[in-house]
Amino acid sequence: MWQNVVTALYPEALSSTICVPPVHFNRVPYARDIIPGTGQPVLVVQPPSSAAPVHNVPPPGQQQAGPGQYSMWSKEAQPQALPVRVQEADVRDDSAQRHVLSNLHALGEGRSKPMLILSQLNFSDYLSKPSYAPAAASLPTPISLPPSYRQGDFDVMVIHRHHGILIGELKSVGMRQANFSPSPAQLEANIARKVEQAVRQLDKSETVVRHLVSDVNPGLTVKKTLFLPYVSSAQLLRVLTANAQLEKTVRSSLGAANVGEAVQLCCCADQLSDPMTYWHVTPTVMTQLTAWWQRRVTCTVDPQLTDQLYLDIVSRFIGPATSVSIHCNVPPRVEVRTVGDAVSELGRRLSLLVLTLQQLDLLHRSPLRVCVAGPPGTGKTLMLVLQGLKWLLQGHDVHVISICPAVVTVSIVIHHQLQMTLGSDPSRSRTPGKVHLHQYNLMRVEEDVNTAVSDLTSAAQDGKLHVLMDEANFNNSTTGERVKRILRRLSSTIPQLHFWAARVFHTEIPPELQAESLTFPLRSAPEILREVQPGIDMTLGSVRSYSNSGVPTPGDGPGVVRLRHAGGGHRGQWPVDCFLCGMKVAAELQRLGVGAAGSGRPNSPPPLAYSDVFVLTRNIELHDDIRDDEGNVTSPASGVVQGLRAAGVPVCVLGEEDRRLDIARYNRGLPIMALARVDQITVAYSEAVYGLERKVVVWLPGRIRSLEEGLSIQLVEGSDRLATVSRCSTQLIVVRVPYSDAGGPENNNDDDDNDNGGNSSNYGGDADQAKKNICGKTSE
Repeated sequence: MWQNVVTALYPEALSSTICVPPVHFNRVPYARDIIPGTGQPVLVVQPPSSAAPVHNVPPPGQQQAGPGQYSMWSKEAQPQALPVRVQEADVRDDSAQRHVLSNLHALGEGRSKPMLILSQLNFSDYLSKPSYAPAAASLPTPISLPPSYRQGDFDVMVIHRHHGILIGELKSVGMRQANFSPSPAQLEANIARKVEQAVRQLDKSETVVRHLVSDVNPGLTVKKTLFLPYVSSAQLLRVLTANAQLEKTVRSSLGAANVGEAVQLCCCADQLSDPMTYWHVTPTVMTQLTAWWQRRVTCTVDPQLTDQLYLDIVSRFIGPATSVSIHCNVPPRVEVRTVGDAVSELGRRLSLLVLTLQQLDLLHRSPLRVCVAGPPGTGKTLMLVLQGLKWLLQGHDVHVISICPAVVTVSIVIHHQLQMTLGSDPSRSRTPGKVHLHQYNLMRVEEDVNTAVSDLTSAAQDGKLHVLMDEANFNNSTTGERVKRILRRLSSTIPQLHFWAARVFHTEIPPELQAESLTFPLRSAPEILREVQPGIDMTLGSVRSYSNSGVPTPGDGPGVVRLRHAGGGHRGQWPVDCFLCGMKVAAELQRLGVGAAGSGRPNSPPPLAYSDVFVLTRNIELHDDIRDDEGNVTSPASGVVQGLRAAGVPVCVLGEEDRRLDIARYNRGLPIMALARVDQITVAYSEAVYGLERKVVVWLPGRIRSLEEGLSIQLVEGSDRLATVSRCSTQLIVVRVPYSDAGGPENNNDDDDNDNGGNSSNYGGDADQAKKNICGKTSE
């Protein structure tokens, strides 16, 4: 009955590992505050504490974007609810859970065996959906057990097609704490106490599991283990050897013949990745983890397990009758079952209106002239918007400046957000100022310096002028010198010049501006930041690295999906030229549920929209269909665009070639894309989206022929990471290009015909054949 639902949701259930939830969500300590001078509620990240202040104010983001409206921040659920207090122990437990699960996920991906990795399932959530109560009435549930067995949870449960069920109890004991350093004796006493507690919980969990499957297979293999990611095997051995009763208890629970075997059946720090780089499961770690797995799990085979029985058990634990929810700071709890669910929910959490104490302090101080500098995703644009909102509510007009075509889109977003935020609260007592958008091309037009100074000087009111400039260029370049001249002239002629700028680089900031550095990432998942960091390293200190405040992010996010532009069916030098790459990207987006109708599952995140996706390249040859005056196509769109469209994906193309050939059409598309007014994927030259963010970004590496032929692959891709990958908040998809020994891309054509760089519409097998070439999971 429920098996059909599960196999539809997880087509790979009988061929590979599935993880539910797909990623771990952390409990993040927030307090609520009000942004000074605005009345705008905001969440403030702070170190976890049992006494964290929670102010009784409305939650942030009360204005909700309607159809066709884009909002820089999302609305928190349940406005009347107060955040759940998060304590240090919660943060430690989350870190341990995330550490262990990242290793188990890597183990599962490497083995390609059918199994389910389930985490943090409450006993009370099993077959708990009221709408499924009649169907579940005849099945064993925790409610039919004695009261002491009805409450609890499974930290980790692995259901394996061939080897039965593994139950794991996880303890964060041994993790270093900021303000407490126990002596060796204290640490071992604490380990003993936690191990004793864990064994009691394991035995309880085993009783519950055997009861839940008793109607289908009373003799099902059920094994147990302890996950102790911060305790070494040697430490555990010493603790057990020193405590005869505890040793006996552990051996009995795990089914070990002696204390040495008992330790080997536990998963300790020796078998796991380094806590400081828990996501990096090296070949050495994988060898150690696999050896533990073989000792604990695969040493026996359960002959009674069949495909049908396996699916029956799995469908009970993750099927529609069981609640599969994640940590939520405010109720209700959200169900996250698929990777698409995880990307949607994590992307929403990353887009909440959240500030650090440093940012809140800067808004309190509100200096006249500031340049906010920091790596991507640290909330620089958000600071400009909030300061602009403060000025508007004081009755001042605000002037948003775009210095060149490459930064028009982020200026449009700032202008729109200020207008929308003002319009969301018609009850404001004071008459606000107005927002003005100015677009100049200081990259190409010298006269725009005088035009900008004239426009802004005449806009000053009573000697006051309020300016916002994002993606500000102060470098020693033609554009940078022109921007600095404008700033100098305005500073000398307008007594009360309020000028807030933002940029990635912290060098060459003009003396007229106070420098403020933001380095704590707020808007991107750590998985993305790890891909951006090599681009930051390439700048040799011009961009500051990310800092770690000790406050967890909402979640790491799903792993990067890596596709290959290589092999039969691939055409063109770069992925942007390749029809098949477009089809493979479309298949990955379909796997994430992009553009799908609502799932119909209560409490599930909304499906990802097409407008949540960027497909980005720095390849200057990207273009849409080029037409003559009669509307006939004279040069078909780039191959990747053709492939996406052939797969039924609605696409908007903003390539450099499109801008050159039809600047009017290109400019009309910018606000539509920037504000997500149409539900379509944007395929763009990366400079068109500076300052913007999307939940999903597809990165198509490539060279700008006229500018980068003499540069190394590493330098080009490093720059790409900083400019392109940083536009992603949650899920990154990379189309990899294999390189020859000479440093260039390998020839991906599988015959001797020249396919004109992949822009021909004849692909020797059309879209239907290309679809057949994409089988199952397209990522490596």
